[in-house]
This record gives sequence, structure tokens and C-alpha cells, in this order.
Amino acid sequence: MLDIKFVRSHPELVMEGLQKRGSDISLEEFLKLDAKRREKLVIVEQLKNTRNVVSEEIGKLKKTGQPAEDKILEMRQVSQQIKDIDDEVKAVEDRLQEILLAIPNIPHESVPEGKEENDNVEIRRWGKPRDFKFDAKPHWDLGENLNILDFERGGKVTGARFSFYKGMGARLERALFNFMLDMHSREHGYTEVFPPFIVNADSMVGTGQLPKFAEDMFKLEGYNYYLIPTAEVPVTNLYRDEILSDDQLPIYHCAYSACFRAEAGAAGRDTVLNQATPI
Repeated sequence: MLDIKFVRSHPELVMEGLQKRGSDISLEEFLKLDAKRREKLVIVEQLKNTRNVVSEEIGKLKKTGQPAEDKILEMRQVSQQIKDIDDEVKAVEDRLQEILLAIPNIPHESVPEGKEENDNVEIRRWGKPRDFKFDAKPHWDLGENLNILDFERGGKVTGARFSFYKGMGARLERALFNFMLDMHSREHGYTEVFPPFIVNADSMVGTGQLPKFAEDMFKLEGYNYYLIPTAEVPVTNLYRDEILSDDQLPIYHCAYSACFRAEAGAAGRDTVLNQATPI
């Protein structure tokens, strides 16, 4: 996430990035709110300084037995002003945070601009798609025919778009997990981790799922916890709020996890709005 100082200092760069991403976020509101916040902070600091000075005067008056009621009443009014401005600054900062969290990452200059998949540029190609002499069946039909996938009972137990892997299907799924983890941890120098499948809201913010994709996430009722949409979320947040030294870098991790997310409008035979998609 970009910070306030960066956006304030490089509005042209941020605006260019927004345009490249096709974002309709306006920086005008952000810059006005930032200016208002700084203005209010100056005022409230002046009021706090006044309160401190007058409080000392009140203390001296009380020690010498002189009346201080007028100054006490005045400082009560000043304290209320400070509270009101602090509340206003908090509201402004909350809105600034909302805007910052909605600003997408600025793409590298080498990334082509575009709004749809046809604007993508092919960099390289590996292999050649097989040309079948017959109409290829989709995996859900093949899986059911081979009795290695059971969508009907998966839907009964959970809901649409869930399935049971059975027999060789379950073994194949397990073999793929092991193949990926063994390859990266034994041959490519990655450290394998087994992450929790539940994370807190700060972790979801840290990887950009919140607040933008809140409707696609599964939240635990009564808790500020979410089921992870991918292992990337807990693994990326391993070092959140930590400062790493150069000699600790680079750090390579690989992980397997179940993934939970609702994908409204996702492509698929059994697509239903806001239904869960197993990954």
C-alpha cells in the first residue's frame, strides 16, 4: 500500500499509474483531505500548547489562593475544542486510509497498457497445445466417468462447485501437492511452511484482499478472522511489521493450503452468485 507522504509528493506518478490500471479513483479528494488534516493538526497542537501553558498558570493561582475559575472554564472549552478536532482528524485519516487501500499498485514501465485480455503482449511460449481428433471432454465429465470426482455428493455435503476427490483422484491431488513442495524445497532452495488456514483482518489488508475484495472472502462469524483465499496471504504476512536486514534476504518459502473464496461471476458450469469456489 502507498503511504500518504508518497502520494502527496508524487501525485503525477500516482495519477499515471491509475490511468494505466484504468482506475477511476480521483486524487483530488485525497489531496484536499490531506491538506485539511495537516491544517487541523496545526490548530490542535496550538490548542494543546495553550492548554498546557494555562494549566500551569492555574496551578500557580491555586497555590497562592487566587481565583482561577475563569481560566478553568476557558480550558474546559479548549479541551472540548481539542476533542472535536481530534475526532474530525480521525474521520479524515480513516477516509484517507480507505483511498490509499483502494489505489492499485503502480505497474512497471514495461507493462503494456490495456483494459482487456486482447491488450496483453505474449512474451514467450513453451510447448504446443495438443490437437485432439475428437471433441475433448471437460474435466468434470472425465472425473465423474472415471469415478475420481463426485460433484453430486460434494454439493450435497457442502454446496455448488464443491466435490469429493476419490480413489486415484485423491491420490493424484496428494501427489501434486508433494511434487510441488518437494521440487521447490529440495531443488530450488525454498523453505516449506504449513500456514494457518485462518488469518486476521490485518493480514488480509496486508496482501490487498481487504477492503476491495471483502465480498469475496469468508469471514468467521463473531470473530475478526477470515478463511484464507490462498497460501500467499499467511506466507506473505509472515514478516509483516518486521524490519529485515540485507543478510536475511532473499527469503524463499513455498506452501500448500486449502483456499476459500467466493467468486461472484466466476466462469464455470455451476457458477452461482456468491457461492464458494474450491481451489
